[in-house]
Amino acid sequence: MAQQKTNPKLEQALTRGDLAIRQANSARATAVLRALGKMIVDASATIGVDASTSIPDGDRIYDPADGVWPQELLVSLDGPVEEMDPEEVRTIRLLADTAVTTFRVEWHRADGKLGRQDGGPFATVAFVTDVEIPWGDDEE
Repeated sequence: MAQQKTNPKLEQALTRGDLAIRQANSARATAVLRALGKMIVDASATIGVDASTSIPDGDRIYDPADGVWPQELLVSLDGPVEEMDPEEVRTIRLLADTAVTTFRVEWHRADGKLGRQDGGPFATVAFVTDVEIPWGDDEE
């Protein structure tokens, strides 16, 4: 049986469209992490803590892996992220397979194990900064 040839213009249009969708989704994930980083910095400032954030290589095009966007929001509460011991930096990623915006915070615990906490934007800011947030993620 002869295989039907794909129209080169169709193939090109679909490939470009797919790349544009991937790029837009990846840019959205980075933008959401940047917004969370600003929330963390601003919330920390209310209690006199000078938080620092960084999203290394956040502008690259990524696809989710295992339900998590690969971009990392790195957070330091003790100085610039670049100058901190990696074990003192909290890593936050955006979960990809959830209906609502959910973040995963990972950090090195004192016992040497990796800690992990998932939550919405307000819960994540409250968890990372220890600032009491007057409302929760469930409220509209």
